[in-house]
Amino acid sequence: MKIVLHVSFLVLIFLSGCATKQEITSSETYIITIKNKQIALSDTGFINQGKGYTNVQIFSAGSVLFNLEMMGNNICLDGRCMDKLAFNQQFFQEEHYAGLMQDIIAKQPIYEGKNLHQISNGFVQELELQNSHLSYKVEGSNLTFKDTKNGILMRLKQLP
Repeated sequence: MKIVLHVSFLVLIFLSGCATKQEITSSETYIITIKNKQIALSDTGFINQGKGYTNVQIFSAGSVLFNLEMMGNNICLDGRCMDKLAFNQQFFQEEHYAGLMQDIIAKQPIYEGKNLHQISNGFVQELELQNSHLSYKVEGSNLTFKDTKNGILMRLKQLP
């Protein structure tokens, strides 16, 4: 009986990997648009950040429609956790590099700044990859990421 309890406890800890509460140090409000082959959402949302943790949530009528958590080597989408490369394959329909989603949400240049062009309050990148055509623009607190070959759109427009 003790063995069953111990094994059950370890399984519970393993399965709750993304369920642990993280300390939030900053929270910003956006109109968030996300479109790919599985989902198409555009509504008010929050980007919450803490030490080694980022959470993107989209709400409609007080209900969470989209919940993305990034911490360590994992990304959890609506409670389903996977490694970053597996997430990229599912979400972007392309493997890309592991930190792509984190770079986008952090409004950092992607692909080590390849084809980076500075604009007055941000930057623009156009990348032609084997299976993707990426257009990425960060302007102040707002961003737009598009992959025209795979039908991906992410847009963040900060609310005052």
